[in-house]
Amino acid sequence: MPRVCAVTGRKTRSTTSSKRKGSPRKRGGVGLKQVGVHKRQIKPNLQKRTVWVDGKPQKVWLSAKALKSIDPSLLVNPNK
Repeated sequence: MPRVCAVTGRKTRSTTSSKRKGSPRKRGGVGLKQVGVHKRQIKPNLQKRTVWVDGKPQKVWLSAKALKSIDPSLLVNPNK
């Protein structure tokens, strides 16, 4: 099961970062040359939390942004 936020749908993204060498043309150089490309993964800040749905506990992955936005009463047991 992949780690995806149950509220916002955030998941791991894949991007590339590149290294450049040289001096830009604006400053009188011959231009920037790309010398290396690396793939990297950007992972969201996911945390496993117990949420109460219809009076039953359910463990779900929530992003930090979702934890701030959801109603705090969903995170505590309503029967206590």
